[in-house]
Amino acid sequence: MFPVSHDKQIPTGTGNQMVFFPSKRVVRLGCAALILVAAACGDSDDSGTDPTGPRGDFFVLTVTTGTELDADLYDLTVDGIFASLMGANDSVAFVNRAVDTYSVELTEVAANCTVAGDNPRPIQVVVNTQTGTTFEIDCVATAGALQVVTATSGENRDDGYMLAVDDMDVGVIGANDTARAADLQTGEHTVRLGDIALNCRLVGDPERTVLVPSQDTIETKYEIVCTDQVGNLRLITSTTGVLLDSDGYEVVIEYGGPVSVGSNGVRTVGSVAAGVTHIRLLESSVADNCSVTGENPRAVTVPAGGLIETTFDVTCTVP
Repeated sequence: MFPVSHDKQIPTGTGNQMVFFPSKRVVRLGCAALILVAAACGDSDDSGTDPTGPRGDFFVLTVTTGTELDADLYDLTVDGIFASLMGANDSVAFVNRAVDTYSVELTEVAANCTVAGDNPRPIQVVVNTQTGTTFEIDCVATAGALQVVTATSGENRDDGYMLAVDDMDVGVIGANDTARAADLQTGEHTVRLGDIALNCRLVGDPERTVLVPSQDTIETKYEIVCTDQVGNLRLITSTTGVLLDSDGYEVVIEYGGPVSVGSNGVRTVGSVAAGVTHIRLLESSVADNCSVTGENPRAVTVPAGGLIETTFDVTCTVP
């Protein structure tokens, strides 16, 4: 027998005629619209063929290869009329069909996939014979890739950074390094460089949006400049009110990792690059009934070889 998958016999018309439809979709029709059935309600079918005349069977196969195969089902039409849904590697059979030439076509094929050969194509039903055709579909990758380059210069250079793509950590990238993220969906993606040493400054924004092309690579470059001209930054927190936040807070200096400070605490951080420095008390580390008053984030100027301090005021209330 020819290959048959997920078939379901649906008797139609007169006599013992029946057609196989995949169980994924069953088409039930009345006498006014007979699809792929040789017999109608009268003594002959729509083409005038005698329902007792010579008969044969035919089948259709799909064979899909390549990458990023079509995840949806194909539509199979016979003589321009929908006949069946078909998977990427599938089969469907039509039995006891009137001897004739039929036109079969595979539609709803993904844009990255191509059907080999004629489509539509004719198929000849021969009396008491099983004939068939195979649609070969080849799919190509549509995904793209992202390449991240780091270039670090200056004195006392950092040895590496944390890299994230679409808010997911992908690991450490070296100070002068190249990292590649492959098989990314075409379109916009976010890239972020973090955990930068406090004596280093990033040129540009740490987070940026890139447009990944289809079947190609886009590159983004981070430039970091490090210095041995450093100073000290003293962080002070003052929490007042009721139901004070007992866990303390986290402060981020430039694009380095978070620094912990108590609810009413003092912490001095050394080796901060001299010059204008941006700091922020993370709102995510503040209790829901508390809020930071004053400028946040803020900029301070760190003196080379000296010390500067800044105070974050936090007020807590009854929730």
